[in-house]
Amino acid sequence: MKTRALIRKELRVEDFGLDSHAAKYIGALEAKSEAFERLLLLLNDPSHEQRLIDAEAHGLPALAGVVRFIESDAVISRELTGKGGSLRFRQAVGVAVKLKMAKLGWTVTGSKGPVRGARHFVKAEHYAQVPDSDERYETRVLAVLDELGRIGDEAERERTRRELLRALARTRAGEGRPF
Repeated sequence: MKTRALIRKELRVEDFGLDSHAAKYIGALEAKSEAFERLLLLLNDPSHEQRLIDAEAHGLPALAGVVRFIESDAVISRELTGKGGSLRFRQAVGVAVKLKMAKLGWTVTGSKGPVRGARHFVKAEHYAQVPDSDERYETRVLAVLDELGRIGDEAERERTRRELLRALARTRAGEGRPF
């Protein structure tokens, strides 16, 4: 679980184009660009990421964990209630949650549940956590290393590399493992 926290699971506009289902909503989202940007900011907030996961842990659809924040945002709410596209934008919100949950290591279940207390959403998808495989772990670790390789100048990257190796050596020594 600690490794998951190291990788930023940020949802970006480009992610919609990489998913065949989500790509169908790009037009609806780009037409409401300010609301789309606010939705991405909301879903990428670490506290909201945790709310998505907590909702599923309590048997609620992930959307139920953040729906009050989505509906209380003035810009997003305007698009949910506005004429000519509010249904499509609501659907796009669900797709954004699906993509975000996938980035957090969850997959769709095909089951929907009620989104209680919501004004604009009745039902939403449930998600199940995808078990880690060694391949996924390796992919995440390599992604972190790639990300670190782009931070700062060469001297800063070298200091970071040395500090990470020292920390790894201390950790492994504390566990009685060779390094």
